[in-house]
Amino acid sequence: MSARVLVVDDIFPNVKLLETKLTAEYFDVVTAMNGPDALALCDQGLADIVLLDVMMPGMDGFEVCRRLKNAPLTAHLPVVMVTALDQPSDRLKGLDAGADDFLTKPVDDTALMARVRSLVRLKAVTDEMRTRALASREFGIGDPLAAAVAETGLNAKVLLVDDRASSFERLATALGQYHRVEIERDPHQALIKAADGGYELVLVSLDLQGFDGLRLCSQLRSLDRTAAVVMIAEADDRARILRGLDIGVHDFLVRPVDRNELVARVRTQVRRKRFSDSLRETVQASMELAVTDPLTGLHNRRYLDSHFAALFEEAAARGRQLS
Repeated sequence: MSARVLVVDDIFPNVKLLETKLTAEYFDVVTAMNGPDALALCDQGLADIVLLDVMMPGMDGFEVCRRLKNAPLTAHLPVVMVTALDQPSDRLKGLDAGADDFLTKPVDDTALMARVRSLVRLKAVTDEMRTRALASREFGIGDPLAAAVAETGLNAKVLLVDDRASSFERLATALGQYHRVEIERDPHQALIKAADGGYELVLVSLDLQGFDGLRLCSQLRSLDRTAAVVMIAEADDRARILRGLDIGVHDFLVRPVDRNELVARVRTQVRRKRFSDSLRETVQASMELAVTDPLTGLHNRRYLDSHFAALFEEAAARGRQLS
């Protein structure tokens, strides 16, 4: 999967190391040695994903991330913080700035590639809708990019799939202050609920009794207009976490789950989900406007031209009046 990865670090050997690793996996790599240069490259549309060092002189990584996520043209860009900082408070600061994930130095090659590929896939889907939605602004529908920046990511309908009371009670309490949380202990029922329950996000424990939590994640991802899926795993369950990212799970948390990180990651995924939904609705609205008169609600000449031949042939074959 080819994509342009922007590597931002003020230490040249670090830049070259990541550039070499990513190039070996057939990614196109662009580099920047400071925050202002990174912002300029992103504004020019030269990056699909940003690997951003935190500790830089002048403008640090947190500020760069915050500016990217607060600008309509770059708010959709996935940002991964690459840092030696590994304290929960540091991760929370990055997530609050809008970062999609953290990788701790020295960077594990397998985790790096899994995360980059996962975010690139998600961005590719968003980009297609984004391009179509931007074209719809000429119809006066509004600016979907500005709406994305204004989105808070709060008050979402969340399904929590966990069969351990000590776990789901704590998670539900933490999220319940910001979202509407429903708990489901049965994975089979969870899939049924997710299919027609209108959830924006589903949290799945990978340690369900008698059921493979990763299989449930895969089934959830296959649903039409699926909710964002976040898996919860043990810290040593690295293989399944990487496999989950490979099959399209949006994000993950490791136990013991930090309350603040839980809230921040859920908010990030809800914002991304609502942005995608907004783009999809904008595209649908523009398609309807292209063939419908807004005043009367009747189909216009363009619609008639595309359907008239078929209607005429059907009327002739059945011996009925076309009118």
